[in-house]
Amino acid sequence: MTDPNVAPPLFTSAGTGMTRRTEQAVAQRGTPATLNLDDIFGDVVFTPDGDTVFLSEQKDDEDGGLLNSGEGDQVTMGASRPTKDGKFEQVQKGGGLYTTALMEQGKVSSSMGSAEAAAKATAAVPFKRAPQKAHHLQYAAPKKKKSESSRSGDRKMSEQQKVERRERNREHAKRSRIRKKFLLESLQQSVALLKEENEKLRTSIRTHLGDERASELLEKNKDTSVDGLLANSQSIANKVLDDPDFSFIKALQTAQQNFVVTDPSLPDNPIVYASQGFLNLTGYSLDQILGRNCRFLQGPETDPKSVERIRKAIEQGNDMSVCLLNYRVDGTTFWNQFFIAALRDAAGNVTNFVGVQCKVSDQYAATVTRQQEEAEADD
Repeated sequence: MTDPNVAPPLFTSAGTGMTRRTEQAVAQRGTPATLNLDDIFGDVVFTPDGDTVFLSEQKDDEDGGLLNSGEGDQVTMGASRPTKDGKFEQVQKGGGLYTTALMEQGKVSSSMGSAEAAAKATAAVPFKRAPQKAHHLQYAAPKKKKSESSRSGDRKMSEQQKVERRERNREHAKRSRIRKKFLLESLQQSVALLKEENEKLRTSIRTHLGDERASELLEKNKDTSVDGLLANSQSIANKVLDDPDFSFIKALQTAQQNFVVTDPSLPDNPIVYASQGFLNLTGYSLDQILGRNCRFLQGPETDPKSVERIRKAIEQGNDMSVCLLNYRVDGTTFWNQFFIAALRDAAGNVTNFVGVQCKVSDQYAATVTRQQEEAEADD
């Protein structure tokens, strides 16, 4: 039986026991459940080279315009390539799970084989949800490559043009800092809201059970760990949130759900963590891929030059991004704007690699892979 004099334990709107500061935060930003990341990152995309682009500042005629990587509501179940007549044809499926050696314990994972008659068929695995949401990390590529004349024109800018460019760059940096600061403050506010609600729950338990029984119960379930987001003080919470690697992984979990973490200190640089988004994108289960190298995403028509670029980046400990054809568990294909980053310890040694997968449209992939081929030819 509930006590009419005791407020309910959950507080989700103003006037239900929240402090004035918390009420103001909810009014300004919403609760952690309703925080809209589009308000923070809505007009920000990345180029394949890793540069930040603000879509609101782009003109349609600038460099021929930008081609966004998103598919919108039309999520394809198979990648296509452009033909000589300007049309697109679907890439042939791969052989599926049973050609990757992932079902054989103790064996090194292999790239997916072709769909031969002798290969055991893998049942179709549709997407549980769209791999890329509106608030996920997005890419955009210039539709036209800059000509030599435009590049030489950049070198011949007047002093006034140089000053204006520097001002634009400063504004970009300022907006990026504001976004990062707002995201950090939002995460810190989430901590404050959860701590406040936790304290309300403790008060409710003491009211219903009495101090002695409540203290016994709360002490029994007390967690003294500071490794998680719910730290014992605001200063500890801030320290956790300010940690670069923690912030990076948290940002990926929030803004881009498709990623894996690998450990290069182990044989064959295996996956040691995979997000649920990655499992949804590729169709694999966690037990199939944990402890295995992610080459199983490659297949018969994956560009070997792109794979070599990834291998060299890992070998040298460099960050890089490349668009390449990858394969899902059932052999269906998708274009992946793949980004890899090295995580380092205090001494500068690489401890892990983070690989981020972004499913992109056929049109975007055709443009970027062509630009990659042109860049390789120039080298």
